[in-house]
Amino acid sequence: MRKTNVRQIEAFNAFMTSGSVTKAAEALNVSQPAVSKLLRLFEDSCEITLFNRDTGRLVPTPEARVLHTETAKLEAGVLRVQKAAREIREFDRGQLTIVGFPAISLQLIPRVVADMLGRGTGLKVTLLTRTSPSIADVMLTRSADFGLSLVPTTHSMLHCEPFAHLSMICALPANHRLASKEVVSLRDLCDDPFIALGRSDMSYPAIYEAFHSIGLAPREAAEVQMLEAACAMVSAGFGVSIISSLAMVAPRDPSIVFRPLAERIETHVWLVTSSVLELPLVAREMIDRIRESVIRIETDYANVLSRG
Repeated sequence: MRKTNVRQIEAFNAFMTSGSVTKAAEALNVSQPAVSKLLRLFEDSCEITLFNRDTGRLVPTPEARVLHTETAKLEAGVLRVQKAAREIREFDRGQLTIVGFPAISLQLIPRVVADMLGRGTGLKVTLLTRTSPSIADVMLTRSADFGLSLVPTTHSMLHCEPFAHLSMICALPANHRLASKEVVSLRDLCDDPFIALGRSDMSYPAIYEAFHSIGLAPREAAEVQMLEAACAMVSAGFGVSIISSLAMVAPRDPSIVFRPLAERIETHVWLVTSSVLELPLVAREMIDRIRESVIRIETDYANVLSRG
């Protein structure tokens, strides 16, 4: 018994629907002899008589009409598979889960997702916000396709690689004495109440190490866990803070201004993925777009610093 293939079924369905070899060939954009050959091969593979040829033209047998009820369903199934493949290729089907530290997952990633997918997409995206130390745990339970963390992991079931670097910037009340400066130095901040970021990621030690390297220490008045909380306190006039450049993505608050630091302070973002499961195409595309957005922010920061 010869093996039936999809092209033969397409030719059979086209013939049964149109009623002639000529119209079937036009529908399939092939020659009439090619359709005749496909129909003959399909008939041979079925091992039943599908056409009467006594009149010089093909006439479907009752068995062909019965078989067509099934082949029509099969072709519809193939079309559904092709449609699903196209939607997956165009990021219009499936699920994607991203986990990230607050500074990147609350503003930047949602904007990148919205820009990439637009409206009416069939892809469901879930965004998880976790502190950097807990992102590895989320990835180990396979609760996310990829994670972005400020803390690297060495777990054997996870792959961790450098993703991007983030510059730290100064956040000041809009009416602060330093707001008129293009660039602010750490030395300028020592007399102001300082709002420190929490110790759960790498920004805290990086900031304090920068102060200590010039023989100074900030006058810490508060410690908060999230960039947004620090900005809220600065906006209220409570003090000053040093935060990630990602703060510039958020909607503008007229009560707060951001200034570059004369001293270079950086933190590094790490991409965490499974070392066992392959990343879906949509995840790879999303990673590239998030990275591009971070690079744009850092480029804008560098341009401001060079002008200062």
